[in-house]
This record gives sequence, structure tokens and C-alpha cells, in this order.
Amino acid sequence: MTTHAMWQIASAVLLASVLAAGLAWYERTRPPARMVAAVAVLVAFAVIGRILFAPFPNVKPTTDIVIIAGFALGFAPGWIVGSLTALVSNFYFLQGPWTPWQMFAWGMCGLLGACVARLSRGNPGRVTFSLICAAAGLGFGVVMNLASAINLGGSDIVTSFWVYTVRSLPFDVAHAAANFVFFLIAGPLLIRMLQRLRDRHDVVWPTAAREPAHPSTIA
Repeated sequence: MTTHAMWQIASAVLLASVLAAGLAWYERTRPPARMVAAVAVLVAFAVIGRILFAPFPNVKPTTDIVIIAGFALGFAPGWIVGSLTALVSNFYFLQGPWTPWQMFAWGMCGLLGACVARLSRGNPGRVTFSLICAAAGLGFGVVMNLASAINLGGSDIVTSFWVYTVRSLPFDVAHAAANFVFFLIAGPLLIRMLQRLRDRHDVVWPTAAREPAHPSTIA
């Protein structure tokens, strides 16, 4: 067995373990029906956003929606929104060895949103949050470039990674810029919508999201 094949097997096993652990983590929180419904709505929203903007390479609101989901709902729900968004949307696009990597990358974006909520006490500021979304777009690109290097590259994974990084740079920059603009325009509105959903249905968010008692202050 070649070193490259070993990398592919090892990465596949690791990703499968991480994704399974994330699902078990979410299930262990025993989310109430209304939380499950909120997760489902956000997954649908993120999937539709990805499909509608498909004609524009790497320009889509999906990453922002996932980050906001983590910001509003907390760590485990944010992870689930991100990972399910990749899985479900790829039934429209195409399933492949890249799907688990996208599930992991967007799941991490959900965790990032929850971290922002906790560290900023729910009010990171509109521009700051926009910059975080932009950075997440670049981070997403790094993960997918590594996936390409392992699954599609040659035996020299490091060289393949840098080749894919250079080739994808315009698309990664477009992803980051779109994330910045999307949040700047619509991010606070989506957060306020989630606030109203919480108040209307008396949903009790996790501690990470309970801190931002007034996320609408992001302006």
C-alpha cells in the first residue's frame, strides 16, 4: 500500500469518526422538538442559499447562515446545521469524497459561530462579525484544498496542497468577500429573526447563545 493510499484511508477514518462523534454529541443534548425544527429550518435555508447562488462560483450565503446558526443556537446545533447542509445540498450537486470534508468544514463554521457568541457575549459588532465570516471562507478553502490534495493529488501531498491552494485562490477570495458582504447586508436581520423565533416559541437556547440577550444590537 502506498503512502498516498494510507493518507486517504486514515483521513477517511478520521473524518467518519469526527462526524459520527458530532452527531452523537448533538443527540446526547436531547434537543427539544422546537430546537430540532429550528435546526431543520436553518439547514433548509442554507441549502437553498447554496442552490440559488450556484451560478456564481463560491459566492453563496451558506457559510454565513451556518455561522449564524452556531451563534444563535450553540455549539452542537451549529455543528449539525453545518454538516447536514453539506450532506443535503450535495444530493442536488453531487456526492463524492469531498462531501465528508465539506461536512467537517461547515460543521467547524457552526462551532465558530458559537465561539463568537460566547467570547463576545453576543455583541461582536457588525463589521467584526463580517470579518470573521470572511476568515471562515478562507478557512473553508484551506480544508477543501487539503481534501483535494489527499483525494485527487499525487503522491506528494504537501506539493499538491500548495498547487491546489494557488489555483483556488481567486475562488477562496471570492468566498471570503461574499461572506463579508452577505453578513454586512443581511446577517443582523437573520439574527433578529432567530431571536423572534426564540421568543415566539419559547425556545431555550444553550448557555453559549443565552449570553447574547440582545443580538439585535449588532448594527
